[in-house]
Amino acid sequence: NYKYDQSNFSVIRDLGVDLHAKTFISYPAETSGGKKSTQLELLIECRHRHSDVAWVFLPDPNPPDLSPVKPGNTIRMVDKFSSYIIASDASALFDAEMPVCQKGIEINMEKGDADEAVFRQGLSQLQYALPRILTENILFYIETRSEDNIPFLFCPVFLTNSELFVLNRNAGVKEINKASEIGDVAARVPYLVMHLGYSPDFESQCRNEASRLQDIHRKAPAMIIERRRAAYYESRFNLPFTIIDALMTADRYYLDVFFTQFIVCSSSHFHILVDRIGDTVISAVSSQIKLE
Repeated sequence: NYKYDQSNFSVIRDLGVDLHAKTFISYPAETSGGKKSTQLELLIECRHRHSDVAWVFLPDPNPPDLSPVKPGNTIRMVDKFSSYIIASDASALFDAEMPVCQKGIEINMEKGDADEAVFRQGLSQLQYALPRILTENILFYIETRSEDNIPFLFCPVFLTNSELFVLNRNAGVKEINKASEIGDVAARVPYLVMHLGYSPDFESQCRNEASRLQDIHRKAPAMIIERRRAAYYESRFNLPFTIIDALMTADRYYLDVFFTQFIVCSSSHFHILVDRIGDTVISAVSSQIKLE
């Protein structure tokens, strides 16, 4: 049970996410001598629903270049606070192979009742836990010994025993009224990517959490990473201190990058999803370069 505090109008609530899993990946495994190449964390919120229930999602109506979901952001590959560079498109294919949705509805197939509260609550719990994951890893890795400073990766998953369906793009009111079963207007999927925007309260949560990073500028290990990355990049955009300052002001770009994309997965396919995440991470690590 991964705990975090959520502040809301001066009231602090102690909340949590059901599962927090962490592993370290060494690459290449045969010659690494056990040296860790990257850290991967999964945050998993679970919902067990009645067997009569199905989860139906509306596909993202935007063309890819205008979609709020950006390929490569679902598995957050955070190399910016280390001496390693992971290719920016290392996980883009992972995202591209999943449906992209922006709204979910829980439908009771026997009674016809529909409710979207389960998605708002579950995804919100995941979202509010992410700033702590990010800041704790930044604090740990940017202050550790240079040889132990590795990229950290994290991914939030909303897991359910319900079947998942994505509504067909041509399914309008007329087609839905004519349908005799959900399969007439929607396709069953094992997992999908879902976008969730954030509220002013979440921005405040991020600023509060990121305030823990304000003294990093004075730390010698952090200065080493800053100088190495400054020598590699032509702009300050990807530098650690720039990102820290942006998080402390709840900059929209970085909040979108780190906190708005989620995987929704059917429990019957969770093992397949985990394997895909693992393969994607290994592929990404195999392409990383080290800054000296």
